Amino acid sequence: MVRKVLVIALRIFAVCVVFALCFIAGGALSGLSKTAARATPSAPAPQALSGQQPTISSSETPADKSQQNSESPGYAFLILSVSVGLVLSYLILRSSWHGWSLVGAIFVSMYGISTVATQVETLFFLSNKFPPGMIPAIFLQGAITAALFAPLAVLLLGRMRPSSSSLTTLSCNPLPASFIINRLLILVIAFVFLYFFFGYYVAWQSPAVRQYYGGPEQSSFYAAIKANWMNNRSIYPLQVFRALLYVACIYPLIRMLRVARWEIAIAMALFLSVWTTMLLLPNPLMPPSVAQAHLRETLGFNLTFGVIAGWLLSRPANPVVSGQL
Repeated sequence: MVRKVLVIALRIFAVCVVFALCFIAGGALSGLSKTAARATPSAPAPQALSGQQPTISSSETPADKSQQNSESPGYAFLILSVSVGLVLSYLILRSSWHGWSLVGAIFVSMYGISTVATQVETLFFLSNKFPPGMIPAIFLQGAITAALFAPLAVLLLGRMRPSSSSLTTLSCNPLPASFIINRLLILVIAFVFLYFFFGYYVAWQSPAVRQYYGGPEQSSFYAAIKANWMNNRSIYPLQVFRALLYVACIYPLIRMLRVARWEIAIAMALFLSVWTTMLLLPNPLMPPSVAQAHLRETLGFNLTFGVIAGWLLSRPANPVVSGQL
């Protein structure tokens, strides 16, 4: 028993190291490292420059790949690597899938949440304020990282083939269309509400954030919602689209987990929130105080939405089948 635990611990440690190496390789191969070096430090958001109402946002803004941490960027990268390695190892080990099906689920969910679903907002609002080629490099870096990491992590954790010691997975019929549509509608509404809720009550309460975006201190949550509707109405369909992306990205993970419903909810909260640690990394486009506010904001948002999404999208009576932990 002790030997088994030690072996699993060593494999998880290897996954953490592999993620760090894949992340570095993705930055080098995509050219993101060189492009980011040309960025103007702490560049203001375009809303402030164009006179638009600043967006109250619970997304990872300008370069949501990182945060300024001049004292110890190495320590910040360690937190990111260990956090992602632990959470992804947990999902892989608890999955009832194996092989390339599992690799595909990890890749889609990882790349979709860490890059696509967050950077789509950056592309929509801030593309003209980045150095030439930086946004394509961010998308490419995320794709390379996920493409390298997913198969290596599954291989290291021994899940490329079914384990003889794992339980047989019960057949699981597709969820009814009415079930999915009803839950999807609830999740879209919850996503949009939580987006503005955490944006106003967490990020927008920071004077540094208001100064960075050049926006006024709103008197109430309702006033902030109204101001966005009057001056920045396109943010609403954008967040509906992002909500659908979030659901599409985490749905494969929910389907591959044959565990208790409460565990799926916690797993989705951990998976979504772990990517907020990217805001700890050095960021030439965002002051430390602004990045810290967005870190608190996105962490609260992702934990809350992850629990809701994991609970609603899992079956009420999910058979408990564990992988090899």
